[in-house]
Amino acid sequence: MKRLAADYEASLGPREKRHPIPKTHKEKIAIIGAGPAGLTAAFDLARLGYPVTVFERSSKIGGSLRYCIPEYRLPESVLDSEIAYIKEVGVDIRTETSMGKDVTVADLKKQGFHAVFIATGAHHGLELDIEGKELTGVFNALQLLEDVRMGKHIELGAKVVVIGGGNVAIDTARTAKRLGPKEVTVIYRRSEKEMPAHQKEIDEAKIEGVRFHFLATPRKIHGEHGKVTALECVKNVLGVPDESGRSRPVPIEGSEFSIPTDSVLLAIGEMPDVSFLPEGITLTKGNRVVADELTLQTSLPDVFAGGDIVSGPASVIDAIAAGKRAAVSIDRYVRGVDLGDGREEAIPKVTWVSDASSLRQKPRQPLRHLTPTERINCFKEVDLGLAPDAGLLEAHRCLFCGPCSECLESEELCIADDIAVDEDKCIGCANCEHACEFGAINVEKSGAKVNPMICKGCGTCAVECPAEAISLKEFTDHAILSQIERAASFRTPGNPQAVAFVCTWSHDGDFKDLRLPTTVHAISVRCAGRVDPLHILEAFKLGIDRVIVIGCSSKDCHYVFGSALAEKRIKQVKDWLHAVGIDPTRLDRKDSATSDPKGLSHMLENVAQTLEDSISA
Repeated sequence: MKRLAADYEASLGPREKRHPIPKTHKEKIAIIGAGPAGLTAAFDLARLGYPVTVFERSSKIGGSLRYCIPEYRLPESVLDSEIAYIKEVGVDIRTETSMGKDVTVADLKKQGFHAVFIATGAHHGLELDIEGKELTGVFNALQLLEDVRMGKHIELGAKVVVIGGGNVAIDTARTAKRLGPKEVTVIYRRSEKEMPAHQKEIDEAKIEGVRFHFLATPRKIHGEHGKVTALECVKNVLGVPDESGRSRPVPIEGSEFSIPTDSVLLAIGEMPDVSFLPEGITLTKGNRVVADELTLQTSLPDVFAGGDIVSGPASVIDAIAAGKRAAVSIDRYVRGVDLGDGREEAIPKVTWVSDASSLRQKPRQPLRHLTPTERINCFKEVDLGLAPDAGLLEAHRCLFCGPCSECLESEELCIADDIAVDEDKCIGCANCEHACEFGAINVEKSGAKVNPMICKGCGTCAVECPAEAISLKEFTDHAILSQIERAASFRTPGNPQAVAFVCTWSHDGDFKDLRLPTTVHAISVRCAGRVDPLHILEAFKLGIDRVIVIGCSSKDCHYVFGSALAEKRIKQVKDWLHAVGIDPTRLDRKDSATSDPKGLSHMLENVAQTLEDSISA
């Protein structure tokens, strides 16, 4: 849904340029690394009013977002737009600045930087210590991904083998497949169940024709004339779990086999570069920076670290979260506030759904994708997100299980309209239960029961009740019928009158602001689906000349199904009118929307004009 909103905004044309945020602090902050963690920390600190400078060794900004994630997953145009926004708020980003060579942490402190955040990631691929690793045709996966993103020509040959089971291995395999080889095979030492890569990515790789060979460990890379010709492996069985919790692969003696290949791509893990770090920074045995888990402060009080250089290879979201934590800590450090105070509290898990068993499941809307044929020879974005119409339907799957977000946009619409059931009148027919798409009403032995935590107050159940046992607190039958009677009282010979039932969600504002024609009487209803056929028939019985039901379109309906119900009832009433000799064209149904503020006025003016024309005729 966020993707759909972002795509819609992008479709509107160039976005408005962001004005720089005023600097309200004099203390300068240095960020080392322009990847997801560094850019996030820089953005948040700039928003707090700090002068922030980011130092990046590469010529382009983005870190793993630009160099490691293939463009079919993250288009460069999207990344460039996001980075431009960060720069516009006032973040100074200096590219082609290598730490330890062009500048050191000590230099930054001499230049007056009050605190430093190290977020250089883990961009050095691990080597596989087997015979043949020096042959031509052996590639480091991270370097391959970077070279492809930079537009370099890579010749892999007809057959490619990727060694590894993580997301980098899958990205590498799918990238290699787009470079033209006939076969791309992933070799992993455990089973598919133990693969650390996301299952969705594995499934997408299979769709694109990537092969998988599980329970195999590489032993040797064979070659002729200095070039790769085959990869020798040994088959495994799964043994007892190791320290990672996954079953340990155990080689089967005498099960060696070879896979002919022209290239071997190594994606067995990544490690950070720590050569530029100042003395006094504590490291783990795996050469990762030791930082407080909550505050990200290192063994040097004015140096913070986060992202893959601390955690090891993780997700982009994890890196972004680290950047946000670092910004909070650095701000507190500069202001002399306790870095951890109040941050240890666990976020409470709450829900406003008191009985989940009463909810009805609605299927997810399908996402759009490029077909395998469309994607395999190019780097166009594969996942296209939701179509706008599907997005609206997906939004209506929302259970409204959270509290009010205090948007203050439609306070008058959000007034609770309680549903009341008169058990003495209820006949237990279950019409209301079948009509409610939210599953908010259930029929028990004693009658219909409404779950107020789920009920949206649309009033559809009241219309469907043949015993008139269900009523609403605000939009009551009595109130609606009284307004119809009042409209009819204005009718005299030569002075026809019309009634318009108008859904509160289909227009923006108050009827008083519309300057309604004197011959048209607007009656507010919670939803077009709330309009009872009996209300319409009563209007004609009292002499009303025209009736129009105005509501949201099917794609805009706040209650999803209200528009369809209104259409169904209008057709039903028109059949009744025809049967009793009343012209069915005197009843009409129209769509309105808040996006067209003058639309409702024009509709009501047209109704008034139709009445005038009927007099002339």
